[in-house]
Amino acid sequence: MKRVFLFAMIACLCLAAWGGAALGEAAATEEAASVSAEELLQAGKDAYEAKDYGKALECWQQAADQGSVKALCNLGNLYREGSGVEQSYEKALEYWQKAADQGDALAMCNLGGAYYNARGVEQSYEKALEYWQQAAELGNADALVSIAYLYGHGEGVEQSFDKTMELYQQAAELGNAQAMANIGNMYLFGDGVEQSYEEALAYYERASELGNDYAQTNLAYLYFNGFGVEQSYEKAAEYWQLAADQGNAYGQANLGSLYEQGKGVEKSYEKALEYYQKAADQDSGYGYVSLGDLYAQGKGVEQSYEKALEYFQKGVDLGNAYGYVGLGDLYAQGKGVEQSYEKALEYYQKAADQDVPEGFVSLGDLYAEGQGVTQDYEKAAEYYRKAAELGSEEAAERLKKLAEEGHVKAEQ
Repeated sequence: MKRVFLFAMIACLCLAAWGGAALGEAAATEEAASVSAEELLQAGKDAYEAKDYGKALECWQQAADQGSVKALCNLGNLYREGSGVEQSYEKALEYWQKAADQGDALAMCNLGGAYYNARGVEQSYEKALEYWQQAAELGNADALVSIAYLYGHGEGVEQSFDKTMELYQQAAELGNAQAMANIGNMYLFGDGVEQSYEEALAYYERASELGNDYAQTNLAYLYFNGFGVEQSYEKAAEYWQLAADQGNAYGQANLGSLYEQGKGVEKSYEKALEYYQKAADQDSGYGYVSLGDLYAQGKGVEQSYEKALEYFQKGVDLGNAYGYVGLGDLYAQGKGVEQSYEKALEYYQKAADQDVPEGFVSLGDLYAEGQGVTQDYEKAAEYYRKAAELGSEEAAERLKKLAEEGHVKAEQ
């Protein structure tokens, strides 16, 4: 199966950070207590980064008892993650609400995120918008990005790319790297603006310089394909490496693909396996499907159709339609499963239904060879043509071959 290069869709979630939240007010005569709260906050941060979540909980609880709003926000984070405590969105919401009631913008952002994602509450775009607007009025750039996302998708509001761009620009002017990356996306896709790889590149570069890993994955995408820049696998590898080093699953999976193919880096199935596994560990469907490919072909691992089947299925379960092609191949060839063209056809069709070029190519192959279906060159040509329209060179070659053999008319 051909490797597929995905660029990141930007996730606009407001997560409470260590900085930026105001301390709760304490009486002026209790300066020592205020200093103590700051020290406890820092001690909790150090413990959290050392994965001593019990200590972080203790420190932040003491800081919260002294009136620290930031500590309340961080306690909410612990309950959201289940770090050092039993995971509970309800407890997270309780702490965030306490912080929000004291004017904390980050807590408002998290409450908005909870309503957007239905975490501990009934899903409500309207409530998400309400909390994000409150945070935005306090100058929180992440909230502006999240509201822009709602307008871009018409969720809880009337869709408006003009409003989306306006809000992203406001956030970008505040130095928000995510907003810059999202503006780059708008130019990449031509959403509400004239499509421009050059403008996309400029915004991605600004965001990348600020360390935004999503912008780095998209810069890699531009360089890999030569969109708006001179094509360079080396530059693609450089940016995907930067993103991968920050734990970005898209960067990890795509970097693994470069190592598998030896593009821009020295070919190494071992490195490919390493990065695919890192992506899969973050529930990346692309990572699982890529692992399935390695096991199906025995690249860098002992060949195992059973493992391939497992990974393709996990990829599909996580929404990666390319996994259907892998499953179809196993059933078509009877590898690790009982041979069944009927099942292969079913899986290839599922891939094609999601515009996966390889799904159309595989369907075309079945009809061209009469495997599990009545041989039909016109039907095969139809599927190859659809795949070719989606950019498959393999399909174009198959279509050309059918014409050369006199099975169908040559393409005009």
